[in-house]
Amino acid sequence: MPQSHFFPAGEALSDFAEAIWDADFDDARLARALTIKVLPTTSPVLVVHYRAAMTAAHRSRYKRTANGMQTRAMTLRPSGPLGVVLVRLKAEEACRVLGCDLADMTDASVELSDIFGDRETSLLEEMLAEAENAEARVARMRQFLRDRVAANRFDPVVHRAIRALKRDPAVSMKDLASCLDVGERSLQRKTLTGVSPKQFARVTRMEKVVAARLKGSDWAEIACATGYNDQAHLINDFRSLAGAPPETFFRGTTAAEYRGWNAELAASDFYNTFMT
Repeated sequence: MPQSHFFPAGEALSDFAEAIWDADFDDARLARALTIKVLPTTSPVLVVHYRAAMTAAHRSRYKRTANGMQTRAMTLRPSGPLGVVLVRLKAEEACRVLGCDLADMTDASVELSDIFGDRETSLLEEMLAEAENAEARVARMRQFLRDRVAANRFDPVVHRAIRALKRDPAVSMKDLASCLDVGERSLQRKTLTGVSPKQFARVTRMEKVVAARLKGSDWAEIACATGYNDQAHLINDFRSLAGAPPETFFRGTTAAEYRGWNAELAASDFYNTFMT
């Protein structure tokens, strides 16, 4: 059966990481039957598969990547037994460990070997494969990242804008500019991890919609709480970003065999990920 363990980033990583997920499913036949749906997110994710590679529409196979902010839903499928450690990074701090322009990573994946070097990345994959359990794998991942963190190089206005939109994605651009003490046109010219402030706010609001639905709120309540004009506006926006209306999407995530795993994901920082 699938095994899933969620961990806090840990004190040394807490400035730039949100959480760590270790997923273990060593039955190759059952793993290949999995379809993994990932909804849009503002958080970059560092991924290391230490068993079989993953496949996706945007790339045929990958094992060790950093995924940037995602503005559209993704469908992933394991090519064999699943063993993976994922680190969810903070949008405003991810460059400290990835060391590259996050604008180049929007809706894209970058090989970790291109960031950290092939030797170091191969060694990390090997150490994860040899680790005895999830705790040991996470400890090795934490050490790997702790050894590579750098000072923050983000534009301070961008940094503050991301944090403000995370708190309230429904805020108007005029009010956000006033809060940041910059002109509205100046703010609109900024890119937040590769997208405009409006697009960043849109994806952030989508994240809040998903989180609220997983906690049991109805669609009318969610639309009101997240600043949509009405429920129809929410449904249209969800369909545009996820590729399906919200009720249709969530109905597809209720298969009995994955209900437990999806419940664990819903309660974690990886709540935008679903097994189907």
